[in-house]
Amino acid sequence: MGGTGRRQRARLSAALRRNTVQITPPKSRNDPCPCGSGDRYKHCHGLEGIAATPQATVADQALSLMHRALAAQRAGQLAQAGALYDQALLLDPLQVDALHMRGVVALSTGDSSAAIRFIEAARSLGLDTVETRHNLSLATDAARAAMASVLLVKASELERPPDSRFIAPESVKLLAYYLPQFHAIPENDRWWGTGFTEWTNVKKATPNFAGHDQPRVPADLGYYSLLDAAVRDRQAELARAHGVTGFCYYHYWFRGQRLLETPINELLRSGKPNFPFCVFWANENWTKRWDGGNNELLVAQSHDADDDRRFIEHLLPFFEDSRYIRILGRPLLMIYKFDQFANPRQTIARWTEVCAAHGVPRPYVVAAETTASQAPQAYAADASVEFPPHRLALGSLQALRPADMHPEFSGSLLDYRAVAAWLATTREPAYRHFRTVLPGWDNTARRQRDGSIFINSSPSLFRAWLRDSFVRAEEMLPPGERIVFVNAWNEWAEGAYLEPDKRHGLSYLQAALDARYVARDYQRFSELLAAEFADVKR
Repeated sequence: MGGTGRRQRARLSAALRRNTVQITPPKSRNDPCPCGSGDRYKHCHGLEGIAATPQATVADQALSLMHRALAAQRAGQLAQAGALYDQALLLDPLQVDALHMRGVVALSTGDSSAAIRFIEAARSLGLDTVETRHNLSLATDAARAAMASVLLVKASELERPPDSRFIAPESVKLLAYYLPQFHAIPENDRWWGTGFTEWTNVKKATPNFAGHDQPRVPADLGYYSLLDAAVRDRQAELARAHGVTGFCYYHYWFRGQRLLETPINELLRSGKPNFPFCVFWANENWTKRWDGGNNELLVAQSHDADDDRRFIEHLLPFFEDSRYIRILGRPLLMIYKFDQFANPRQTIARWTEVCAAHGVPRPYVVAAETTASQAPQAYAADASVEFPPHRLALGSLQALRPADMHPEFSGSLLDYRAVAAWLATTREPAYRHFRTVLPGWDNTARRQRDGSIFINSSPSLFRAWLRDSFVRAEEMLPPGERIVFVNAWNEWAEGAYLEPDKRHGLSYLQAALDARYVARDYQRFSELLAAEFADVKR
């Protein structure tokens, strides 16, 4: 929680000392309190005695109650703290510190609407500090997340609304991130052990609490290898049948060295499957931290003008393929971390120059919103794309920790409902921006005891979030640029996949298709939230 300035911090210090230090009263009640708070004794430890006397003023009694409330609050006794602040406010309704701290207690107990009212009251009476503004922001975020979650849950009850219209794949594309790490390569054999693939981590996962869905077990496709052309064909068939319009292949290029390149190379060589695709350059170092290990560097990224040209030249055969995804006639190129480039504008200029020299339109460049990314215009990129779980407001999205959580688990636990609702209602930026939805997230298969887990995910909630994202694309994006992304098609070790598993079968793929059926009077979550939040603020 935030403090409320020097005077309240001193009072808090005094309240805490009262539990551990015996204070000898000074000669005069007007002398400084021996506890070191900076207050006079009569306004600090002397309150305990005077508040109980018939001569005590109402303000003295209220302040005494506040001291006790602060001590209870620090001890985690929030119900007691709230009751004591309420008593203080009955005596002195204009006590701004009590109003503020009562709001903080309300926020800590999950009553964000009450927190807003108390803290706003304190500010309206003059306690407008960095701390009150910060705590009001936290309360507002929490209220917004809670209200949006309710809207999402309600919307999830509709599979295909009556009298609905269909948002065709030709109108709004759904592109799924695609991981190629489902075949062995010499480098992974050397780093992780012979025969390592993504399935290695998936199989060894164990639950961290009762009901934790681990390990994940594939259904229709089994523990496949992407070296099998029949698997790649079946993936495309499943995707097309359920309204997914293309795959964004993660692409690994390190100054000419490529990793996990066989699936997309075979795609290009064979012409199969006949399914749209594009490249998503995962331009970051490979380290052992990816798998929960140390920061040992495995393969490094290094960028310069020569590498800029070599990189785009090797993509030209992909760009020229008839299946390659184009936006406004330009090949779609997605970049994971633009901050890796010394001068992103020059990099894009070189890519444009090389493409022009070969008669290929300049790429439509999309910057992923990762840890340090800026607005796309800072890089001369064409658009940005969300990349959850990056850049989430974790404080208001956290879930309660199960009582039986593994004692060594040190990761984060978020509520899928809050995450989905939060992302669906974020403020629209002033540039071209694409949304990304998640069927779920749980990377404990890679990072067993310090991963991130989203609980309460379900196909119906995913459907509601995706449906809202389709409508948003229709309303906010121009024709030819109406795209929604999904993370991911097959990130099994991150619990983010549309492919069928033993628990849900085809439910997530069916949800992706059903999300295209939209009620004709549909209102987006952001609109509904704005109306409900206005009522709370009043």
